[in-house]
Amino acid sequence: MKNKMLRRVLPLTLSVSLALGASAVPAFASPGKAAQAIAAWSFEKDAGGWQYDGKWAYKGKAVVEHTKEIGGGALAAKVDFRPTKDKDWSEVKLGQTAVSAEKPLDLGQANRIAFDFYYQPQAMTTGAFKTKIYMKTQDGKEVQAIADIDLKNAATGKNGYKKAHVLVPFDTPEVPVTFFEVNLVGSETDYCGTLCVDNITLSYDDGYVARTVKPAKQQKLDLKALTLPQEAALTDAKAIPEAARLYAFLEGIADSDYVLYGHMNDLLMHAGPKGSDTYGMVRDYPALIPIDAMTLAGNDTEYQNHKPAPGALPPVTGQAAVDRAISLSEDAAGKGAIISLSAHMPNFADVAKKGKVNGEYDFSGFTSLVTDGNVVQRVMPGGDLGEVYNAYLDKIAAYALALQAKGIPVLFRPFHENNGSWFWWGAAHCSASEFKNLYRYTEEYLRDVKGVHNFLYVYSPNGPIASEADYLTRYPGDAFIDVPGVDMYHEKPQKKDSWMENFGKTLDVVQAFAAKHHKLTTVPETGILCGKDTLGRTGMQRPDWLTEALGLFSARKYPYFSTWSNFNADVFDQPYMVDKKRGHEMVDGFTRFYNDPRSIFAGQMPAWQKLSVQVTPAAETYGYLLAPSSNARITAPVQVRAKAAGAYQKAGFQFTDASGKVIAQAAAKKGADGTFTTDITADALKKIGKTVGNVEFLLDGKIADSLRVFYNMPKTKAPLPVVDDFESYYGDNELLRDAYSTNCGPGCSIQASLAGAADEHNQGAQGLDFHYTIVKGGWTGIIKSMGVNWGDYDAVAFWFRPDGKGQRFIIQMNSDGEDFEVNLTDLAKQTQPQLVVLPFSKFVGKNGGTFHPERLQHFAIYCNTVGDDAVDSHFYLDDIHAVKQ
Repeated sequence: MKNKMLRRVLPLTLSVSLALGASAVPAFASPGKAAQAIAAWSFEKDAGGWQYDGKWAYKGKAVVEHTKEIGGGALAAKVDFRPTKDKDWSEVKLGQTAVSAEKPLDLGQANRIAFDFYYQPQAMTTGAFKTKIYMKTQDGKEVQAIADIDLKNAATGKNGYKKAHVLVPFDTPEVPVTFFEVNLVGSETDYCGTLCVDNITLSYDDGYVARTVKPAKQQKLDLKALTLPQEAALTDAKAIPEAARLYAFLEGIADSDYVLYGHMNDLLMHAGPKGSDTYGMVRDYPALIPIDAMTLAGNDTEYQNHKPAPGALPPVTGQAAVDRAISLSEDAAGKGAIISLSAHMPNFADVAKKGKVNGEYDFSGFTSLVTDGNVVQRVMPGGDLGEVYNAYLDKIAAYALALQAKGIPVLFRPFHENNGSWFWWGAAHCSASEFKNLYRYTEEYLRDVKGVHNFLYVYSPNGPIASEADYLTRYPGDAFIDVPGVDMYHEKPQKKDSWMENFGKTLDVVQAFAAKHHKLTTVPETGILCGKDTLGRTGMQRPDWLTEALGLFSARKYPYFSTWSNFNADVFDQPYMVDKKRGHEMVDGFTRFYNDPRSIFAGQMPAWQKLSVQVTPAAETYGYLLAPSSNARITAPVQVRAKAAGAYQKAGFQFTDASGKVIAQAAAKKGADGTFTTDITADALKKIGKTVGNVEFLLDGKIADSLRVFYNMPKTKAPLPVVDDFESYYGDNELLRDAYSTNCGPGCSIQASLAGAADEHNQGAQGLDFHYTIVKGGWTGIIKSMGVNWGDYDAVAFWFRPDGKGQRFIIQMNSDGEDFEVNLTDLAKQTQPQLVVLPFSKFVGKNGGTFHPERLQHFAIYCNTVGDDAVDSHFYLDDIHAVKQ
């Protein structure tokens, strides 16, 4: 990582006649000294090498020339956006001719470009402008950044023009650039006239600000101020006393207006100069300090390949890694913090391929996002990856037992965000019952086999959560979850967006669920994402975001929440200081959050370990089905298996139809391994008939577990290379939805259903009804896991009936882990059914990669909001398949 300077750049205007070859560009001063601008163009004499450089989605040809019209000289572009006023992107490119392969421009550490933008208000009645900075480096990499141009705060200029100052941050290229453009973009505008650009300056700004708010000394929380229960109903009846005391303390916090603050890896990694970034800001530590099970393998710093900051703890492996994780948690507990352990588990199929080293598996490397290999099914007892998985759980147990011996409880959070599909345990990669059983097995192995009794088990799917039914879909059950919660991030916050309101709705759903099930609830992960996976160095429009969130939690029964890890000065999720006086632009907002009497940090934590609390079991008796899987198609004799625990006299099974009518019952046979079995025979299948129904496990005549299945309804295989022809679901929407996972922004939803009306599908009996609800800044979509080779084809085709709403309609395909997309917004403005054919060459990678159809991982359909209004509408699709043009 480059050594970033800590002083702002002082712009240095260069002569426009300066040759911009690498040798002519002033070098940066060494760190700690005043830095200078890399290059600037004032246009006092001429166009300075800038010219019209092409267009994208713009009609006609713009005229670009030097002008004195605004005074002092500028670069003028005569444009007419009227023919493209219905498009949200119409681009006129301004290129710098002095930058080339022969004369590259060395940007040094430049990370922003600024210029003055002049426009004529009378030349437009609608729309807006954006700018796009585009460069290519000597090694062929693209560097680009986009920003809106703020017309609302434009100042009055000469000759009827108004002036807006534009500032565009960008990622610093590591090598000189050979191609350089500043592009003007019309967005749904009818502007016809002259646009002027002046004072283009490339410079460096570290983005840090002087802090003005100081942390105030906080008083310790008085336990007497809390209403504390004397019993804790836990999933582990043998839980150590400290685990029950922690649970009771969290219940007391939940019933107050206090909220505990947590920060991932606070003692392990940092973005500031050294140590805890939280302590660096407020001279206190978080009340909750989670680590990840990746630390047990010595690779927490490898998370998504983020490089650790200088001075971070060096990598370790083997027992040393486990010892470090134990030491970190002991240190955190000694500071008064609560301990939490998340688990970005590796893809165990990949682990198995590496084999053993010195008799041990190598669990290092961030492979949670590698979703192939049917891992969930293979790690369960009887699967070929069972030994590998148990070895991993043994590491977790070793960590837990070391803390257990010292009376330190742990909030354990495995398999988070399971309703998404980005992890191998996600919804697209296992059925609901398979996920539940994975969680149950994990807990029973740690608790009953390894003797771990200091864990409180946390469950956190990804938000938004629309309803209790939505939350229950993959919930493992009250006998296995102590703390139900939800993860939810605010992407690209705007000053007046509705995210907090929508977040509150999700919090209400989860809180109501928790209350109904007599549980605590929490938000283990939340925060701000201004970039792909980070808070961002600059541009935060909600500096008091944490206090806003605190208000939501404090008004509800949420005892704690946590932000994610700081990895380095560029990848972080919590503000930080860079020296005693300066820090991230949110440091004052964070300090105000710390000073708020409702927020609790480690230094304010009371001695909850001294509470007197009785452990009671969350469930005296429980049972669950091991096989078949939920939404299985039972077309031949099959064995049904279940497991039970607690006090009961009799176990049995029954089979129902869609209405709930019991069609058949069967006694349960208990095997040597303690599981109960029965067989669905050919005669039983004949009696049940062709129907959607349930398999139910009974304990003393009461339903302990139930899962939905499809009797005598075989899966019809669509001809290759088909994504879906929607004919294999027997008209059942649950089967359809089981084949797809969903991804929605806050306040948005998607309901995928089968469409049978004549004008809603192409041929056969069924098509897809893509019923979307989106709000400002929102998105929603469905994803189908593929894992196929389309190397013999060069395009994807489908029948499509748009809705005329003109929302951003996206077709996405994933190859080698990268998403490639085509934007069909123009098509979404129409209403006529049509056949759409998209060549693979039209799909653009989010990371600039190359699409490899022979390694197609998933196919997705997305809709993003265009404009400020909420939209509730339908697209219809059918017969999605690959073609050879």
